[in-house]
Amino acid sequence: MYDYLKGTVEYVGPEYIVVENGGIGYQVVTPNPFVFSAHLHEALHIFLYHYVREDAIVLYGFQTRQEKALFMKLISVTGIGPKGALAILASGQVDQVVHAVEQEDETFLVKFPGVGKKNGATNDLGFEREA
Repeated sequence: MYDYLKGTVEYVGPEYIVVENGGIGYQVVTPNPFVFSAHLHEALHIFLYHYVREDAIVLYGFQTRQEKALFMKLISVTGIGPKGALAILASGQVDQVVHAVEQEDETFLVKFPGVGKKNGATNDLGFEREA
């Protein structure tokens, strides 16, 4: 598992940035790549989440450990995948999202793609119920 990547931001696109380290350009998917535009050709620490699935290997990158931790918490929720979690983080309302998750504020959370009401063994937000 990777914790962070320290390197130079060489490219900023609509879905990802490229961070060069040791002669290798790493494609890093971020919630809002354009926030890195101000740091083009500067060395930065990008906090990483290494996502592996049978059909994809992706590096997701975040400006802070808090943002990375929230991403990890969001993708653990039933029905929210990495794309949905990125959309939530891209809203720029990290503190509000943290509060909404902690308070299980369904009204706030269902406005994001990939978040909806769930039934069965989970509560309304998709969190597993405690036994």
